[in-house]
Amino acid sequence: MTEASQTTGGFDEKPGRATASAFALDSVLGTSDRGPSRDFDGGLLQRWTYTLTAADALAYLRLKRAWSGRAKWALGAWFIAGGAVFGLMPDWMAGTQGAWQNWAVFLGVMAVQWALVLLGITLWQHWRARRMLPAPVQSEFEEWIDCVAGTDLFTLDCVYLSPELIGQVLETPTHLFVLNFDTAIVVPVRAFSDGAEASRMAQHLRDLAAGPYYFQPQD
Repeated sequence: MTEASQTTGGFDEKPGRATASAFALDSVLGTSDRGPSRDFDGGLLQRWTYTLTAADALAYLRLKRAWSGRAKWALGAWFIAGGAVFGLMPDWMAGTQGAWQNWAVFLGVMAVQWALVLLGITLWQHWRARRMLPAPVQSEFEEWIDCVAGTDLFTLDCVYLSPELIGQVLETPTHLFVLNFDTAIVVPVRAFSDGAEASRMAQHLRDLAAGPYYFQPQD
């Protein structure tokens, strides 16, 4: 269910910072319906192409993130309901209060409840991933002189992010994620020459996101 130490089940919660609209020259001039421009003014440094599938969407959905307040309330209500079920069990089933049987039954009820929560999250994640990417999509990730660009998992359009708009850069053994509030650029490690290249790019993006930015005064 998890993808390395970075991933676990959870509900949607996205990192901050809004997305900059793509400013590809082709799109501005209306000369292309494919999205990103190509190498204008020599600004493109590197491009990686790959195919996104539902498995890549699933990797994004499994990223560790804080649960929303509504999800926490739902989880609490679920376990309170389990406690109520345990309290209504007859003595021959629940055992005498404080006895080993009583504790074993109580822990068993809690374990079953948690297993059902994990099963529900897993089924939701797989269903959501198939909805996001019902068929493979040809995608790309680009490094430009002043920004990065890539296929957004939510819209499947190419989006450009200048350094100050990069909210999070996350790595797992299989993926590189460039995230902000409403954008998720998901790059499989298989798109790079090897895992070391993916890690170098992740660190480079973190350094860019840390600033200083072009609009900040320089010392």
